[in-house]
Amino acid sequence: MYTLYYLPGACSLAVHVALIETGAKFKLENVAVAEGQPRPAAFLKVNPRGSVPVLQDGDLVIREGAAILTYLLDNAKNDLLPQSGKERAAALEWLAFANATLHPAYGRMFWLKRHAKTELATLSQAGIDAIQKLWDDVEAQLASQPYLCGKNPTIADILVTVIANWTPYFGNNLVNFGPRTKALFKAVINRPSYQQAMATEQVEYKVAA
Repeated sequence: MYTLYYLPGACSLAVHVALIETGAKFKLENVAVAEGQPRPAAFLKVNPRGSVPVLQDGDLVIREGAAILTYLLDNAKNDLLPQSGKERAAALEWLAFANATLHPAYGRMFWLKRHAKTELATLSQAGIDAIQKLWDDVEAQLASQPYLCGKNPTIADILVTVIANWTPYFGNNLVNFGPRTKALFKAVINRPSYQQAMATEQVEYKVAA
């Protein structure tokens, strides 16, 4: 049985969805704490970095989201990660985009919001513009197809949909999502697995209207 250490609505939500999609047996460990407090000591023994997601599979502990998602999907029958060829390369590229480009762009803004003494938009318009450019790239990718890699969804679509829902944390109208991107979000959040994971984590989706 897998154990997923998570924070509600964080990037670990994509792992939660993937566990449901694959029919895996798993248990959840919510490691949320009050602001300014350290993560639970038991969790820090598993991951001294204190970040999520973390997946434990027996003696194996994986601490990076893209590695976790690839491991899960490579070890279970699913339609979210092709097994080989150009299709797999495309899915991994967009998964890497979500995990290593889009996620850190938001991470920088989270840091600024926590530490800034001035209005976020005044302090870091450049950061906002960078995030907007990434979403413009997503919209362009969807110009002739409903999902990032074509006519079928992949795990990359799930992860970008999770990340998009962090946007309201920074205030209204800082990022404009294109119509194709919003349609992608709606398609993803309507999957039963996504609905189940959101209900369990008590997460509301706010950016697909």
